[in-house]
Amino acid sequence: MRANSACPSDSSASANVRATWRRSTRAHSCSRCSPTRRRRGRSGPRVGAAGSVASWYLASLAVAATGLIPGAHLFDRLPTRGVLYARALGLLLTTWLAWTAARFGLVPWGTPLVALALGLAAGLGAALAWRRPEAIRALRAQGLTLLAGEVTFLALFVLLALMRMQAPAASGTEKPMDLMLITAVHQATTMPPPDPWLAGYDVSYYHLGHVGADVLARLAHQQPGVAFNLVTASTGATAAVAVAGLAVDLAALAGLRRRIARWTAGGVAIVSLLLVAPLVGLASVAGAHGVARDAIAKLGVEGVPPPAGTAGFVPDTFWWWWRTTRVLPRTITEYPAFTLLLGDPHAHLLGMPLAVLVLALAAQVFAGGRPLTWRGWLHDPARLLLTALLFAGVVMTNAWDVVTLGMVWAAAALLAAARAGWRPPASLMLIARWGAIPAGVALALAWPLLGRLDPPPTSLALITGEHSDSVRWLAFWLAPALPAAAALLLLRPRFDRRAASFAGGAAALAVTGWAIGAGGRPSGELAARGNGWLVLAGLVCVIALLAGWARAADEARDRGLSSALLLAGAATALVFLTELVRVDDSFGNRLNTVFKIWLVAWVALATSAGALAGIAADRIEAAAWRSWRAGLAAACALVAAASTLTPLAMAVSRTQEGQKPGLDATAYLEAEQPGIRPAAAWVRTTLDPRHAVVLQSAGDSYSEGNQLSVLSGVPTLLGWPGHERQWRGDAPTAARRDEVEAVYAGAGDPGEAARAAGVTHVYVGTLERDEYGFGVTARFAGWRVAYRDEYGTIFEVPEGAR
Repeated sequence: MRANSACPSDSSASANVRATWRRSTRAHSCSRCSPTRRRRGRSGPRVGAAGSVASWYLASLAVAATGLIPGAHLFDRLPTRGVLYARALGLLLTTWLAWTAARFGLVPWGTPLVALALGLAAGLGAALAWRRPEAIRALRAQGLTLLAGEVTFLALFVLLALMRMQAPAASGTEKPMDLMLITAVHQATTMPPPDPWLAGYDVSYYHLGHVGADVLARLAHQQPGVAFNLVTASTGATAAVAVAGLAVDLAALAGLRRRIARWTAGGVAIVSLLLVAPLVGLASVAGAHGVARDAIAKLGVEGVPPPAGTAGFVPDTFWWWWRTTRVLPRTITEYPAFTLLLGDPHAHLLGMPLAVLVLALAAQVFAGGRPLTWRGWLHDPARLLLTALLFAGVVMTNAWDVVTLGMVWAAAALLAAARAGWRPPASLMLIARWGAIPAGVALALAWPLLGRLDPPPTSLALITGEHSDSVRWLAFWLAPALPAAAALLLLRPRFDRRAASFAGGAAALAVTGWAIGAGGRPSGELAARGNGWLVLAGLVCVIALLAGWARAADEARDRGLSSALLLAGAATALVFLTELVRVDDSFGNRLNTVFKIWLVAWVALATSAGALAGIAADRIEAAAWRSWRAGLAAACALVAAASTLTPLAMAVSRTQEGQKPGLDATAYLEAEQPGIRPAAAWVRTTLDPRHAVVLQSAGDSYSEGNQLSVLSGVPTLLGWPGHERQWRGDAPTAARRDEVEAVYAGAGDPGEAARAAGVTHVYVGTLERDEYGFGVTARFAGWRVAYRDEYGTIFEVPEGAR
C-alpha cells in the first residue's frame, strides 16, 4: 500500500524524490549547452519508445483476441456481449494458465511458457466457439462496437504512454517495490518467485497483476524497466474501455433509441474515470494563482493551497498534486487520474479492469433471465469456470477487492431473487447455495497462491478516533458525484417511498449498531465525530434516494435505469461502510480501508454516471433543456468539467520535473546511482535467484536502496523491512538487519558472518560506502572479485571451513 510516509513534503522519502528530481534536472540542463546534443538525446528514446509501444499494443491485441469468445459466453445477457471486456479477460486467462503451470513445475517460467499459455487460451476459446457457435454470431453483430473499443483503447494507450514518457523513473513512493515484483517475476523459473528483499523466502504478496505485466512484456520482447511504464498505460486504457463498455451495456438495457446515447454513455464514463478529480486539486491550482487563498486554507487539507507561484499556469511547488490524495487525515484518497499520472503499477491499479468485469457480472445477474440455482452451474461448466476464474484473478491480483466486489455481486443476486418473489430468509439460502459453487471453485483456482501467503493477522474493527468531516469529504467526493447528479436532474426518475424507507432504515440501523459498539469507548467517539455525523446522515439519505428511484424503475421493467442507479447505490454504500468499520491491520487505522475501497467506489460511480448520462441523452426532449433542472444540471456538469483541470495541470507539472523522456523506468539511475545498472546486469545474467544471495546495505522502506536486487531479481538479506512486515507475519527483519551489520561492520570475521547468513556475494557501492565508510571495501580484501567497475565491487564470499 501507499503509506503516508511516502509523502514528498513530510518524510525521509521526500529527500530521495527531491534529490532524484534535482539531479535529473541538472543533468537535463547540461544538455541545453549544445542544441545538437539535446536533439540527439531526446530523439533516441522516442524512436525506441515508438517501437516499444507498438510491440506492446500488438501483444495486448493478441491477448485480447483470446478473450473474445469467453467474454461473449460469460456476458451473454449484456447487449455488447462482453467485447469491450475481452482484453482484461484474455490477459487473466493467459496469465493464470502460465502462472499455474510454473507454480506446479510443469514448465519453467519464461517466454515459451507464456506463448504456450496464449495458445492454450486461444484453443479454449476455439473449443468454446465450436460448442457454442452462437458466440461467433454475437461477435459478428458487435463488429462496430469492437472496432470503436479498439480505436479508443489504442488512443488512450498511446496518450497514457506519452504521459509516462515524461516522468518514467521508478523512483519515490512504492515504485521501487512494484518494479522489484515485475523483475522478480521476469527472472523467476517457478512461481511464486523468490523474494528479492528477503532471501530464502518466496514473494508473500498478491502478484498476479505483476505476472500479467511480464506476460505482455515477454510477448512484446520488453524488459521490466519498460514494462513498468507500459503496463501502467495499458491497464489504464483497458479499464477505461471496460468502464465505457459497462456504461453502454447498462444504458442499452434501458432500450436506447438514439445512437448518440451510446457515445454519451461511453464518453462520460471514460471522462469520469480518467479526468474528473477531487475539487481540492482545482483549489490548489487556484490558490497557487493567489485566488481565495484564505478560503481554501479553511478546507483544512495540509499543504493546500500550495505556496503562491506558478510555472506555465500550474503550481510550481514540487509535487503539489500529491496533497489531492491526502484530503482526510491518516488516509490515502487516491483516484484513477492520480494513480495513472503518478505512474505506479501497484496492485490496486492492476486490479481495476477485473473490478469492472465483476461489476459487469453483477449487472448481468441483476438484469435477470437466468435461474439462480446451483444446478445452472452444472449445466454450463464453462460459465462456472470463467466466473470462478474472474474472482480468483481478483483475489490473486488485489486481494482486498474480492470482498468488496463479492458483496456487490451477492447483493445483485439478492435483489434479483427478491424481484422474482423470494422472501428474505429464503432468498439468502438460495443465493448462498448458488454462490457457494463458484466461490469454492475460485478458492481452488487461487489457492496455489493464497496457500503460499503468510500475512500478519487481520480482523474487522469499528472506526473510532477518526472520521470524515463534511467539508473535506465533499472536497473529494463532490466532483465525481456531479455527472450522475446532473443526469438524474434531467431524468427525474419515479420514486418508491417504501424501498427508500427500507434502504434508509437499514443504513440508519447500521449507524445505530456502530454507535452502540463505539458509544461505550472512553474516547467519547459519539461526541468526537462532530460534523462527521453530517457525512453519515448525507450518505444514508443518498442510499435511500437511490434505492427509491431504483425500485420504481425496476417495477417499470426499466432494467437499465435501475441497474445504473443500483450501481451508484453500491458505490455510496461502500463509502458509507468505510465510515463505520475498517480492516484492523498493521497500521491501526482506516488508511488501507479507504485507500482500497474508495477506488472501487470511484470506478462504480464513474460507470453509473456514464450509464445515466446515456439514458438521459436518449430520453430528454428539446423542451426539457429549457427548464430550471437543465440549468442546474448544466451547473453540475460545468463544475465536474472544471475538476478535470487538476489532472491536466498535474500532467504539465510532471513534464517540468526535468526527467529524461523515455519509457525505461530504470534509466534515471545512471545519474542517481551510477554503476548500479551494469552491476545489476552482471548479477542478472550470471547468478541464479534460487541459489545466490547478493548482500547490500539494508535500505529502509521508500528509500532508493536495494536497487541491485530490484534490477536483478536476485535476493538480498533484507530490503524495505516495513513492507516485509506488512507482507508476512514472521518476517525476521530485526535478525536480518543484525546479519547485514555483522558482514559490513561487525567485529568478527565478515566471511564467517556472510556464510552463516547464507550470503554468496557482497556488493560494495556508493550507498554502502556512504553508510559504512569509504574503508568498508578493505574488510573484504583477499576475497575474489566477481565484478568491478569504477563505482562498485561485487565480492564472492570465500567458502571457508566446512
